[in-house]
Amino acid sequence: QEKGSTFLQLGSSTEQQLQVIFEVLEEYDWTSFAVVTTLLPGYEDFVDYVEVLTDSSFIGWEHRGVLTLNLTDDPEGTRLRRQLREVSAQIRLLYCSRDEAEVIFRAAGEAGLAGPGYIWFLIGTNLAGSQQLPQHL
Repeated sequence: QEKGSTFLQLGSSTEQQLQVIFEVLEEYDWTSFAVVTTLLPGYEDFVDYVEVLTDSSFIGWEHRGVLTLNLTDDPEGTRLRRQLREVSAQIRLLYCSRDEAEVIFRAAGEAGLAGPGYIWFLIGTNLAGSQQLPQHL
């Protein structure tokens, strides 16, 4: 890199990602969903924006609630699996970091929530990183 040069990487914002996901949900008539999030900075804005999208739409969205996960102090993932099983919606919008996604999807798989019949949308601005996806994603 030359002195004085600038590197700029552009990615889609969380709001842009959500707008596209809601278009997909509408296209397939998937109107019932739940939000799953961790304490990743920006999660409150994410939840607020989901509410803005659903409240301002003529679509009859069935928002089945928000599950905010705290991944600390649960090394075996017992609490995480229990919390994920309590979510009644088959469509889940997940906001978290890449490392957290690995933990969550491992627990979801162990709980039987990552196979056919469950649709997860992973949203976030920091999910890139390598060419190969982790095993559980």
